[in-house]
Amino acid sequence: MNSLQDIERAIDGLKPQELAELYAWLDRQRSVNGEPPEPTVFEQGFGLFGSPEDAALLDEVVQLAYEERRRPGGPSPAL
Repeated sequence: MNSLQDIERAIDGLKPQELAELYAWLDRQRSVNGEPPEPTVFEQGFGLFGSPEDAALLDEVVQLAYEERRRPGGPSPAL
C-alpha cells in the first residue's frame, strides 16, 4: 500500500469483526508511554455539554418532546 487511497480501500473491504479489531488496535496505539490516553469528552459521556447532568437533562427534554409528539390528538393550543 503506497497511498492513502490504497489504505482506505483496504479498510473499506474489512469485515465487521476485522474492523472492530482494527479499532481496538488503534485504541491501543493511542497510549503514550504505556499509559492509556486521556478520554475524550465523548468517552467521558459529556458530549457537547459540560457535565453528565447537562447531557441527562437534554435527554429528558428530548424524551418529553418525543412523547408529546407521539400523543394522539390535535395540535397543541400554543401552535
